[in-house]
Amino acid sequence: MRRKQCFWCGVFKPLSKMFPRPSSTCLLFCCTLWSGLSASNASVPANAPPFTFQRSSTVYLETQSNLKERQAAFLIKIRKADPQYQTIQRAVFNEKNELGLIFSRNVEMDKIPALMRAMLIQMARAFPGQDLTILGYAPSNPPRKIGTARLNARTRDMTYTPER
Repeated sequence: MRRKQCFWCGVFKPLSKMFPRPSSTCLLFCCTLWSGLSASNASVPANAPPFTFQRSSTVYLETQSNLKERQAAFLIKIRKADPQYQTIQRAVFNEKNELGLIFSRNVEMDKIPALMRAMLIQMARAFPGQDLTILGYAPSNPPRKIGTARLNARTRDMTYTPER
Protein backbone atom coordinates (compact mmCIF):
# COMPACT_ATOMS: atom_id res chain seq x y z
CA MET A 1 0.00 0.00 0.00
CA ARG A 2 1.31 3.37 -0.99
CA ARG A 3 1.56 5.98 1.68
CA LYS A 4 0.01 9.42 1.00
CA GLN A 5 2.41 12.28 1.36
CA CYS A 6 1.23 15.33 3.14
CA PHE A 7 2.45 18.89 2.83
CA TRP A 8 4.42 18.74 6.08
CA CYS A 9 6.30 15.64 4.92
CA GLY A 10 7.54 17.68 1.98
CA VAL A 11 8.77 20.35 4.39
CA PHE A 12 10.29 18.13 7.06
CA LYS A 13 11.99 15.62 4.77
CA PRO A 14 14.54 18.17 3.43
CA LEU A 15 14.95 19.48 6.97
CA SER A 16 15.75 15.98 8.21
CA LYS A 17 18.60 15.87 5.70
CA MET A 18 19.93 19.20 6.98
CA PHE A 19 19.51 18.11 10.58
CA PRO A 20 19.91 14.28 10.69
CA ARG A 21 18.78 13.85 14.25
CA PRO A 22 16.04 15.70 16.01
CA SER A 23 17.61 18.37 18.07
CA SER A 24 16.92 21.71 19.57
CA THR A 25 18.62 23.31 16.53
CA CYS A 26 15.99 21.83 14.22
CA LEU A 27 13.23 22.98 16.52
CA LEU A 28 14.76 26.47 16.75
CA PHE A 29 15.09 26.67 12.94
CA CYS A 30 11.45 25.63 12.41
CA CYS A 31 10.18 28.09 15.02
CA THR A 32 12.23 30.91 13.51
CA LEU A 33 10.98 30.07 10.03
CA TRP A 34 7.38 29.87 11.21
CA SER A 35 7.51 33.14 13.17
CA GLY A 36 9.19 34.92 10.24
CA LEU A 37 6.47 33.79 7.86
CA SER A 38 3.76 34.78 10.33
CA ALA A 39 5.27 38.22 10.85
CA SER A 40 5.54 38.87 7.13
CA ASN A 41 1.86 38.06 6.67
CA ALA A 42 0.78 40.06 9.71
CA SER A 43 1.87 43.53 8.71
CA VAL A 44 2.57 45.48 5.55
CA PRO A 45 5.63 47.72 5.52
CA ALA A 46 4.78 51.40 5.97
CA ASN A 47 6.56 52.48 2.81
CA ALA A 48 4.81 49.96 0.53
CA PRO A 49 1.98 51.54 -1.49
CA PRO A 50 -1.43 50.01 -0.84
CA PHE A 51 -3.13 48.04 -3.58
CA THR A 52 -5.92 50.61 -3.91
CA PHE A 53 -3.35 53.24 -4.91
CA GLN A 54 -2.21 51.07 -7.79
CA ARG A 55 -5.79 50.49 -8.89
CA SER A 56 -6.72 54.15 -8.60
CA SER A 57 -3.76 55.20 -10.77
CA THR A 58 -4.91 52.72 -13.41
CA VAL A 59 -8.43 54.07 -13.19
CA TYR A 60 -7.02 57.60 -13.48
CA LEU A 61 -5.23 56.69 -16.70
CA GLU A 62 -8.40 55.19 -18.12
CA THR A 63 -10.34 58.28 -17.10
CA GLN A 64 -7.80 60.60 -18.73
CA SER A 65 -7.97 58.78 -22.06
CA ASN A 66 -11.75 58.66 -21.77
CA LEU A 67 -11.76 62.40 -21.02
CA LYS A 68 -9.76 63.15 -24.17
CA GLU A 69 -12.18 61.07 -26.22
CA ARG A 70 -15.18 62.88 -24.74
CA GLN A 71 -13.52 66.26 -25.35
CA ALA A 72 -12.90 65.38 -28.99
CA ALA A 73 -16.48 64.15 -29.39
CA PHE A 74 -17.79 67.38 -27.85
CA LEU A 75 -15.68 69.54 -30.18
CA ILE A 76 -16.98 67.54 -33.17
CA LYS A 77 -20.52 68.12 -31.92
CA ILE A 78 -19.88 71.88 -31.76
CA ARG A 79 -18.45 71.89 -35.28
CA LYS A 80 -21.41 69.89 -36.66
CA ALA A 81 -23.84 72.33 -35.05
CA ASP A 82 -22.08 75.31 -36.69
CA PRO A 83 -20.37 74.06 -39.87
CA GLN A 84 -20.24 77.54 -41.46
CA TYR A 85 -18.47 79.09 -38.42
CA GLN A 86 -21.27 81.65 -38.07
CA THR A 87 -21.28 81.59 -34.26
CA ILE A 88 -18.05 79.93 -33.12
CA GLN A 89 -14.82 80.39 -35.05
CA ARG A 90 -12.76 78.11 -32.86
CA ALA A 91 -13.31 75.79 -29.88
CA VAL A 92 -10.57 74.14 -27.84
CA PHE A 93 -10.12 72.48 -24.44
CA ASN A 94 -7.19 73.30 -22.17
CA GLU A 95 -5.47 70.94 -19.69
CA LYS A 96 -8.01 71.86 -16.96
CA ASN A 97 -10.95 70.72 -19.12
CA GLU A 98 -11.98 74.35 -19.65
CA LEU A 99 -13.57 75.07 -22.99
CA GLY A 100 -12.29 78.10 -24.85
CA LEU A 101 -14.59 79.58 -27.49
CA ILE A 102 -13.61 82.27 -29.99
CA PHE A 103 -16.88 83.77 -31.17
CA SER A 104 -17.50 84.99 -34.69
CA ARG A 105 -17.83 88.70 -35.48
CA ASN A 106 -21.51 88.04 -36.31
CA VAL A 107 -22.37 87.34 -32.64
CA GLU A 108 -23.84 90.28 -30.74
CA MET A 109 -22.22 90.98 -27.35
CA ASP A 110 -25.55 90.82 -25.47
CA LYS A 111 -26.20 87.29 -26.88
CA ILE A 112 -22.92 85.83 -25.54
CA PRO A 113 -24.11 85.05 -21.96
CA ALA A 114 -27.09 83.09 -23.34
CA LEU A 115 -24.84 81.24 -25.80
CA MET A 116 -22.39 80.31 -23.07
CA ARG A 117 -25.24 79.18 -20.80
CA ALA A 118 -26.58 76.92 -23.57
CA MET A 119 -23.08 75.60 -24.14
CA LEU A 120 -22.72 74.85 -20.39
CA ILE A 121 -25.94 72.82 -20.50
CA GLN A 122 -24.61 70.75 -23.42
CA MET A 123 -21.22 70.40 -21.75
CA ALA A 124 -22.85 69.19 -18.51
CA ARG A 125 -24.41 66.34 -20.47
CA ALA A 126 -21.06 65.36 -21.94
CA PHE A 127 -19.13 65.74 -18.64
CA PRO A 128 -21.58 64.82 -15.85
CA GLY A 129 -20.65 65.53 -12.25
CA GLN A 130 -17.79 67.92 -13.09
CA ASP A 131 -17.39 71.61 -12.39
CA LEU A 132 -17.27 73.23 -15.81
CA THR A 133 -15.80 76.45 -17.17
CA ILE A 134 -16.17 78.12 -20.55
CA LEU A 135 -13.93 80.99 -21.52
CA GLY A 136 -15.31 83.27 -24.23
CA TYR A 137 -13.03 85.27 -26.54
CA ALA A 138 -13.49 87.97 -29.17
CA PRO A 139 -12.07 87.26 -32.65
CA SER A 140 -9.10 89.61 -32.38
CA ASN A 141 -5.40 88.96 -32.76
CA PRO A 142 -4.55 87.85 -30.08
CA PRO A 143 -8.05 86.82 -28.93
CA ARG A 144 -9.41 89.11 -26.21
CA LYS A 145 -11.27 87.51 -23.32
CA ILE A 146 -14.94 88.52 -23.20
CA GLY A 147 -16.23 86.53 -20.24
CA THR A 148 -16.26 83.35 -18.20
CA ALA A 149 -19.19 81.00 -17.62
CA ARG A 150 -19.07 78.47 -14.80
CA LEU A 151 -21.22 75.55 -13.68
CA ASN A 152 -20.97 74.24 -10.13
CA ALA A 153 -21.69 70.50 -10.45
CA ARG A 154 -22.80 70.10 -6.84
CA THR A 155 -25.27 73.00 -6.70
CA ARG A 156 -25.98 73.18 -10.46
CA ASP A 157 -25.52 76.97 -10.30
CA MET A 158 -24.48 78.67 -13.53
CA THR A 159 -22.72 82.01 -13.47
CA TYR A 160 -21.46 84.33 -16.18
CA THR A 161 -18.80 86.93 -15.42
CA PRO A 162 -18.04 89.48 -18.14
CA GLU A 163 -14.42 90.53 -18.53
CA ARG A 164 -13.66 94.12 -17.52
